[in-house]
Amino acid sequence: MHSLVVIGDVGGPEHFHLGDEAMLEANLLTLARLIPNLEFTVASADPDWTSQRYRVNSVKCPFEQPVDRLIAGARGLVVSGGGNLCSTWPEKVMDRILLLEHAQSLNLPTVLLGQMIGPHLTSSLSRRLAGSLQKCDWLGVRDDCSASMALSLGVDPARVHRQWDDAYFLDPLPVEDERAEPLHALPHPWILVTLDPSFATSHRAKTLEVLASQLDCLAASLDASLIFVPHVGGPQGSGDAEAGRALRALMRTGLLLLNPWEPREAAWLTSQAELVVSARYHPIVFATASGVPSLGITVDSYTRTKLHGAQVSAGADGWCLSVADVERGALLPLAMELWHQRHGVRKRLAAASQRAWSHEPQRWAGILGALRLTPSSVDWPAAPAIHVKPEESASPTGLISSEQWKEYDRNGYLRLGRLLDADQLARLSERLDDIMLGRVRYPTLHMQLDTGGAYEDLPDPVPGHSGATLAYRKIQGLEADPLILELVRREVFREICARHYGPHVPISVFRVMMMNKPAGQGTYLPWHQDAGDVWKLDRDPLVTSWIALDPATRLNGCVQVIPGSHHLGLLSRNGSTLSPEHVEQYCPEDRIEYLELEPGEGLLLHNWLIHRSDVNRTGTPRRALSACYMDGRTLGTLTGTRYPIVFGTHEDTESAMPFLRAVLAESSQLREMAEEAQRYARSLLEDNQRREEMRLESERYAKSLEAELKKARTPRGIPFFR
Repeated sequence: MHSLVVIGDVGGPEHFHLGDEAMLEANLLTLARLIPNLEFTVASADPDWTSQRYRVNSVKCPFEQPVDRLIAGARGLVVSGGGNLCSTWPEKVMDRILLLEHAQSLNLPTVLLGQMIGPHLTSSLSRRLAGSLQKCDWLGVRDDCSASMALSLGVDPARVHRQWDDAYFLDPLPVEDERAEPLHALPHPWILVTLDPSFATSHRAKTLEVLASQLDCLAASLDASLIFVPHVGGPQGSGDAEAGRALRALMRTGLLLLNPWEPREAAWLTSQAELVVSARYHPIVFATASGVPSLGITVDSYTRTKLHGAQVSAGADGWCLSVADVERGALLPLAMELWHQRHGVRKRLAAASQRAWSHEPQRWAGILGALRLTPSSVDWPAAPAIHVKPEESASPTGLISSEQWKEYDRNGYLRLGRLLDADQLARLSERLDDIMLGRVRYPTLHMQLDTGGAYEDLPDPVPGHSGATLAYRKIQGLEADPLILELVRREVFREICARHYGPHVPISVFRVMMMNKPAGQGTYLPWHQDAGDVWKLDRDPLVTSWIALDPATRLNGCVQVIPGSHHLGLLSRNGSTLSPEHVEQYCPEDRIEYLELEPGEGLLLHNWLIHRSDVNRTGTPRRALSACYMDGRTLGTLTGTRYPIVFGTHEDTESAMPFLRAVLAESSQLREMAEEAQRYARSLLEDNQRREEMRLESERYAKSLEAELKKARTPRGIPFFR
């Protein structure tokens, strides 16, 4: 009877990691099906639990017995799938190296399955690991970065095999006991959420606050139910559940918090959902395997490599964003775009599933050949059926006629007509009032009060709410609001952006904002162009929408334009406000056109069009919603970051432009230095305050001593005795 030694990062309830258990279970089930009498000895943090769970022999890892005794009598060594060949876990790397070296010294076959290598390896670990990997008989890697790393370590390319994650092929197991009862009360669509425990720490407090707000809005927009699915558990509810509880405490929407389930059960639950949002890897794997669109949240280069790898394998890349993107409010717009494209994504996932399953017999034939084992004759299971709904009818095109485009090209602006009906106007007006009065809040908003003074004296927009008043001039970041985002994402604007930037270019928003001229007030906005270096972007945006919520008239400060002035290009590289000379040359009174609008009517403005607006001389406000659309690849020149995607897929900046890693790392280091300097300055102030208090206390004590001394020196009368 043949036996194999198998190592995977597995353990009992105190160290439960659903993903690692899923990979091990998938590999053991497949090996047992192909070689029915094969025995296994599995290294585990909890041997008794693992032995009972899988009906195998199990030994303690880290090892409590000499490795040569463990290897003795085995037919080969299998390193089950995992992301542990990284300097973050040096002890796990060494466990694997130790087993590989001993097995190879005995001329036993060694096979590694579903590995991620790196992305970080110290030089000493790299040298030691290279020796073991170069001698292995089969190295299965689950992403392109790991394949490149293996080749850089000197592994023979013929032994490096790109594969889907092992858990991709795990057969889902429906849950029909009492654990499923809470699910029965939840209406579809279901959105599954998984976060790691770091999201419950103070370091991620800002991320979690924004994420909670964005998930609230996503659930409201889709009328969806949110379910938190922990993938890592520990003693007394630790692990991912900590992040789930912290998230639920911040949310207005109900969040069903589950306990950790078995891998096959979690795979089944994923197949019942319509969307997955996860900062962990295996929820993405289960989602791609069952045809469910997924949105990944990456926290570092390690998770970026894993999550991107899972999506790229399934042909569904472009749906990952970083925690920094989340903090900027990018999750909600991207999630809504993923929902818009869900049928096409599901179709691609179904095609990828067929390819993956058709390749499995050949892959396992190669693995067994490397292990020098002969398989029994078995029928391979067919790929699971992924139901692909017929794609919805294509969005209407030609919403703007060729004649209208000619008019826009000639003038630099276009009247879009009525975009909002009375009900939509009322809801948007109420929402903006609620935001200004603090009844509705979003953590990513920036707000600027109107002073009624000179434009150059306006205060800068500040994050958060500055007090309940309707006198805000500008509120930025309104893509965080589902009502406003729905307006921004209308098909007419998708068509406009496709015409400006190209049909396959992702589109982001630089700012979605309310522009307000409060009653009897407002700030005079001088002649300017909406582009140039002052915007701190690596390329100029080209198009802006402007939608009136109130009547826009000459009296209350409607937009004034110089038709055709966009053909001049930017009059100064800095952009924004025109010089007095340019105003005199290009803005004569007889060329000004006043773009008066009724509530609900919209404008399309070229960003180079020269325009301005006056103060509001009426007793009612003049509010409008504006969105600046730009090429989704646009970078902020100060930060190297991109902006929220509203149409198309998200391109990871660091993958697309590797040099930005250094820029972002330097930026992060400078922020940390600034924060440390602030902490040090505060400590100095506190120290000075303590010293001042000590000085004052010393002065008080000295004065008390002086008083006592003075009292002691004062002559006293001699008492009279009879």
